[in-house]
Amino acid sequence: MKGYEFAAASGRNHDESMVRRDFHAAKAVGGIRYGRYYLFQQGITKWLYIDYNDIVWAYRHLEDVQSRLGRRTAGVEMHILMIVTRDRKRIGVPVGSEENAVAVLRVIQQRNAFVDIGFAKEKEEKYL
Repeated sequence: MKGYEFAAASGRNHDESMVRRDFHAAKAVGGIRYGRYYLFQQGITKWLYIDYNDIVWAYRHLEDVQSRLGRRTAGVEMHILMIVTRDRKRIGVPVGSEENAVAVLRVIQQRNAFVDIGFAKEKEEKYL
């Protein structure tokens, strides 16, 4: 399967053959895939990957999006996984449901024991 292209979301590239192997063995949760070493998100033209060891802080963000359907306005909840990397880059990954967000946070914590999970204003000052 050569059709997939990959780009490092945190700016640090890794061996493409290793990334490709991890991608093909990865499991899908919501709109993302998680492998043994990397978390993958579908970008516009490429799959973006993040090394679990580059993640220093992760939390779930709930956003209420208003959309218009004809004359009606409806609110839709979007669950977004927010990831902050060692280089202080914040990456938002839409995951669909609350269950998906919690599942991915668990996977990140299993793969990186040093990651800080959960939002607090103090953490925002510390990591950003």
